[in-house]
Amino acid sequence: MEFDLEFFRENNFVRKQCSVCSSYFWTLDDKRSTCGDPACNGYSFINKSPVYKKYNVDEMRDEFIKFFENDSLPHKFVEPYPVVPRWRDDVLLVNASIYDFQPQVTSGLAKPPGNPIVMSQPSIRMLDIDLVGKTGRHLTSFEMLCHDSFNYDDNYIYWKDETVRYSFRFLTERLRVDPLLITYKEKPWFGGGNAGNALEVFVMGLEVATLVFMDLKEDKNGDIELEGTRYSRMPLRVVDTGYGLERLVWLSTGTPTVYESIYKRSLDYIIKNSNAEYVSPEIMARISEIAAEIDPYSDELVLSRINKTGDKKFMEMLDNIRSAYGLVDHARTLLLMFSDYVIPSNVKVGYLARMLLRRSFRFMEKIKFNGSINDIFDAVYDEFNKIIKNYDKDFINNIIKIETEKYKEMLRSAPEIIRKHINKNTISNENIAKIYDTYGIPLEIISKVFKDLTNKELDIPENFQEYLVKLHENVKKPEKTVKDYPDINTRPLYYNDTGIMEFTGIVMYSNGNEIILNQTAFYPEGGGQPADHGYFLYNGKKIEVLDVQKYGNSIVHIINGSIPGHSRIKGFVDKERRTQLMIHHSATHLLLGICRAYFGEHVWQNSVKKDIDESRLDITHYKKITEDDIKNIENMCLDAIMASKNIHVKNIEWNRAISEYGFRLFEGGFPLSDTIRVVTIDDIDSEGCGGTHLKNTKDILMLKIVSTETVQEGIQRIVFTAGPAALRYSQKLYSIINDEQEYLKVPPEKIPEQSIKLVRENIENKKMINSLERELAEIYIKNALRIDDESFYIKSNEILSRVILKYTGARNGRFIINTGSRIYISSSYNDADVIASMLSNNYSGSKRVAICDCNANENLIKEILVKIKR
Repeated sequence: MEFDLEFFRENNFVRKQCSVCSSYFWTLDDKRSTCGDPACNGYSFINKSPVYKKYNVDEMRDEFIKFFENDSLPHKFVEPYPVVPRWRDDVLLVNASIYDFQPQVTSGLAKPPGNPIVMSQPSIRMLDIDLVGKTGRHLTSFEMLCHDSFNYDDNYIYWKDETVRYSFRFLTERLRVDPLLITYKEKPWFGGGNAGNALEVFVMGLEVATLVFMDLKEDKNGDIELEGTRYSRMPLRVVDTGYGLERLVWLSTGTPTVYESIYKRSLDYIIKNSNAEYVSPEIMARISEIAAEIDPYSDELVLSRINKTGDKKFMEMLDNIRSAYGLVDHARTLLLMFSDYVIPSNVKVGYLARMLLRRSFRFMEKIKFNGSINDIFDAVYDEFNKIIKNYDKDFINNIIKIETEKYKEMLRSAPEIIRKHINKNTISNENIAKIYDTYGIPLEIISKVFKDLTNKELDIPENFQEYLVKLHENVKKPEKTVKDYPDINTRPLYYNDTGIMEFTGIVMYSNGNEIILNQTAFYPEGGGQPADHGYFLYNGKKIEVLDVQKYGNSIVHIINGSIPGHSRIKGFVDKERRTQLMIHHSATHLLLGICRAYFGEHVWQNSVKKDIDESRLDITHYKKITEDDIKNIENMCLDAIMASKNIHVKNIEWNRAISEYGFRLFEGGFPLSDTIRVVTIDDIDSEGCGGTHLKNTKDILMLKIVSTETVQEGIQRIVFTAGPAALRYSQKLYSIINDEQEYLKVPPEKIPEQSIKLVRENIENKKMINSLERELAEIYIKNALRIDDESFYIKSNEILSRVILKYTGARNGRFIINTGSRIYISSSYNDADVIASMLSNNYSGSKRVAICDCNANENLIKEILVKIKR
């Protein structure tokens, strides 16, 4: 058996099969028949806490950490990581403490920050957002307490037996829980690309921890299959425990819901300043107990079992307190996001932040909160300042101001938007998702407006918001085409010395126009930097290097020709191209650091592209960049260039690099290795980077911002040029200005004024010409032709034809027919029957018809008129 542990045997635990769910579990209670899962067992701790005293979140956190830091259990305390995992590209938010160590540590590439470790990691999970406030237990953010160990073949720390022993000791020794109340339920675990067997720990129906024994990794060629996914064994075995801090606090207080337990002061503040009020503890406890037993959750079923659905006053009170629960929960989650400078938007993690913010606005409106959301943030921060380490009030105030305006604009436009999506007195789920995603209109407002417009209720599934979160949390990593190359460890000479422009190498692989060498000074495309160009010298011939790409450890050179394997060749890097790319790459780091210093710490690199003539840097920033901003940033860059700041490049062990430089290291991505190549510009910027760089900012020479634009909400693009490319750009501008000066006959400083004057004059002249042409057209149309039922007159006039064609939008028209109220044009028909039929539909018995034709003969026109009169 997987969990036939010495600890269980020596303490007389019994393995049983649950009478409800059939899962296996371990217990000391001979009479127990259920596993402890609330769906099988129900809650029995509310108002009957098994913990010897009541804890708050700070006290419980300290209790846990101190327990594992003591001399007999020497775990190293690790500070919590950010909730936005910039060290990985497959998830938007940290969902659990193990996310901190995936994939570098769990893959075996990097060492853990300690072994074993203890920490409390803030985490955000939004898939249960529909249930927050309703069930009494669901949260969008929580702290995951953990004690983890990382076991290598040559370094065993501890595994299953010791882990269970530690969990039991913490619950029984520190919290003084009766051992008979604890059950360990066997259950496999999957997450973040790894898997393993696990034990869920329950006390009186409440799950307080999960003990995961991770030893599998996702592998499409793996020999183990679990629930349709293939796995293979990991190079190490990881103990990944997760104790719910909020659950443990709730267990100690036994309050009706988890919200009163962890948010006591914040909730009191919200209720004091709103129409919300606490509902009877007995009823709220009953709701929590019933909700724990129903899977999947059904609000209708829960409410029917408390026999209160007909009580309108009670239902209003319940709705209000649930809104207060949701409001305080969302406030803490938003503060965690804002502490990592998440900017609300309509994409990725920004989408999730906006979703929480707009739900919060709705909650505030519903309970008529007397104050601003910033007041709520202050109250929540005061209660959770030990875990929310960064409370940038200026950043938050700016964000809230912008988002409040957008929210109001959304409310104004919502009715018309929703009206357009109503079809046959309903809105499809697809269109509901579209309205929410595209316009940010909350589901509650969609329902309300729909009812106002149709007098009907809109049927939205209970878990619809969960569906929307899944759409945005599903991060798809870009797939790079993998070619079948041999794994040759090409030595990258450019890493340690970017001055190497000539080198000798041996061809280790050759296939057509592709070769791999034992070493190279050619930089392969990566990190937004294009590949080096140049040539190889082979048998006295120059063979051009067209492209360079990296696949695994192999650096592949695409050449204009072929070179056989085992050849010794000499390579020459295009020095001018490389130097310009080095200038632009170092200038990118400089510009990013200056933007952060100028705008604030919320500035992060979103994406980057370096090139020869110009480069671009996309940064996170919530406002449009102004002309004054550009000038100030350019001046700050010039100061740094003239100050001759040193640029250092060094490889540092993964954990030491994070400890010294923080998570700014991952501005441009992350390496899958045990070290990070850190590029530092003195006092300005430090980040992980594998590109080629200058040794000093003075070699950047100059930096000029070419343009700025908003590429999406919260992302500003800066296009710039530096070094010789900046000089070429300035010369081009000078040439343009010189030509303008010659044409306008004014000094350079007068060019803008003169240009504006000419443009305005041109606009006025066009208006005058248009007015005169319209008057002329009216005169021609009134006098061109007068006929009755017996006669007609043809006026062939080229000017008239041109004028009428212009003002009727026709092009190359043959016939223009004026019926007195409208003008009809035929540009292609020449058959009398077709034209007559067309005109008859619009003629409506009019006595006056004018025909202007420059080329048609009289007989054709007579024939048309005769046919019309029929």
